[in-house]
Amino acid sequence: MFSAAPAAPAYGSSRSACARPQNKLQLYVAQCTQRPVDIVFLLDGSERLGEQNFHKARRFVEEVSRRLTLARRDDDPLNARLALLQFGGPREQQVAFPLTFNLTVIHEALERATYLNSLSHVSSGVVQAINQVVLGARAGARRHAELAFVFLTDGVTGNDSLDEAVHSMRKQNVVPAVVAVGDDVDMDVLSKISLGDTAAIFREKDYDSLAQPSFFDRFIRWIC
Repeated sequence: MFSAAPAAPAYGSSRSACARPQNKLQLYVAQCTQRPVDIVFLLDGSERLGEQNFHKARRFVEEVSRRLTLARRDDDPLNARLALLQFGGPREQQVAFPLTFNLTVIHEALERATYLNSLSHVSSGVVQAINQVVLGARAGARRHAELAFVFLTDGVTGNDSLDEAVHSMRKQNVVPAVVAVGDDVDMDVLSKISLGDTAAIFREKDYDSLAQPSFFDRFIRWIC
């Protein structure tokens, strides 16, 4: 479980190993590649996102998959597996790919993924992620692995059943991270889906920032 940290600045998360000596930082990153973690990306496919930003978010997920050391099989006791779910309206969720270690499967699924351009109901996305991805009969979450939910959303969303969705996250011992892009965000919602950990909320000015090393390296260290 990630440790708490002071409140984040306007952009970026305050939980960072940047202050560590460089040799210790390299060791820290090397160690985290051996930790078992199942990472579920939840991408807000609302009309506020826009087609161009959808493609940038998709590339971000692809770059994360390239950077992490992926598991060798579904029951590997080490390393990472990834999944992606795009959420829209209450009945509009798309699992682009379930939890997998296969880089080819991830990249081909990302190429096929299409933008929902819909409403935004993050609570429905959480419920669907838990039911279909985490508890799914096909390659569900590993019991021994840390389960991380990475939200790509501005938090401007329908909040029906949000408390129930948060309860479900806690029940599954989900460790959240939230990537919130732009100035127009709903911090109340972001605080809820980050389970109250403000240091787990990454604020960035635009989707181009997700490709910058200043953000990307910090994010990788966090989810490790």
